[in-house]
Amino acid sequence: MLNAKNSSNFTKNSKILIVLTAILTLLYFLSFTKSCSSKDRREKVKTSLVNQKYSSSISSFELQDASGSLILRNKGSFWTVSSSNSTSTSTSTSTIPPTLPVSPERIQNLIQNLITIRNLYKISDNITQNSAFGLTNGTEFHLRYNTQDAFHELIFGNQDFSLSSRYMMTEKSTQVYEIDNSLDNFLTTSIQNWAEPFIISQVIFGRIKAEDIQRTQVQQLNQNHLGKISDIQKLLDLRHGGTPSYNNINETDAKSIPAENPQIIINLELGNKNEIQLQIYKSNIENEFIILADYFTQKDKKPVFTATSKISSWTYNKIKEITL
Repeated sequence: MLNAKNSSNFTKNSKILIVLTAILTLLYFLSFTKSCSSKDRREKVKTSLVNQKYSSSISSFELQDASGSLILRNKGSFWTVSSSNSTSTSTSTSTIPPTLPVSPERIQNLIQNLITIRNLYKISDNITQNSAFGLTNGTEFHLRYNTQDAFHELIFGNQDFSLSSRYMMTEKSTQVYEIDNSLDNFLTTSIQNWAEPFIISQVIFGRIKAEDIQRTQVQQLNQNHLGKISDIQKLLDLRHGGTPSYNNINETDAKSIPAENPQIIINLELGNKNEIQLQIYKSNIENEFIILADYFTQKDKKPVFTATSKISSWTYNKIKEITL
């Protein structure tokens, strides 16, 4: 009798479990079906932010936000970056802002992202002042690009509540779109985020190895003898800290050279007869120095490019350590 009763209870419990499992399974599939069948009411637009036909004809980018603005210029074989924020009171038209070569990978990734086909979702047909989109309240990011025939602007605002998308619009209309955050890495006006990091460029003359430099010559302030670099690779590995600000340089000079004489002048001759000259000056800021790097080809008497950067006293001392 006991065994029969236990068997009956087991059979009853099994049936209940089977029914519960069936109900839960049904509810799961119903919820999944409902989720899949729900429609995104936003209007989807499949497009690129920049037409691919312009990818090789972009002459410059202008980047601007509340903290400042930059200009990226296409020089043909490489790009340059400089700040367009000038605190200059000089009226000299020859003054040019401190400029550095751009990381080629960085600019290539930017252009590739801009020409990539992606989904945009239209959020609104109109933009109102001080709206939650953050497109008109002064915190927006402006990305302008210029070609030979056209000028266009992309404006990026706040992130959405999920922090996975960002609001944007163009200069052509007041329509607001939502875009994924894949471009967020490029929405910056920090020169160090764009510039090639090395004191001696690996862009202007291409990749330079220690064995490519055939001769070095070092002249230090108040010393008559000429020295040389004892460890070329260490010099090639040193990095700058971006461009100096205008109030740390002599703005009346076309090359932005500080007024005093350089602390160190370093001449480097490459095997192909190209030359690089580094002039290192004291900055008006404590523990900071300014480097002018001139790049000469064997056929040009004037530099084909001048890079102006700042370095710390730590980097300056590293340079002095390898000078004989």
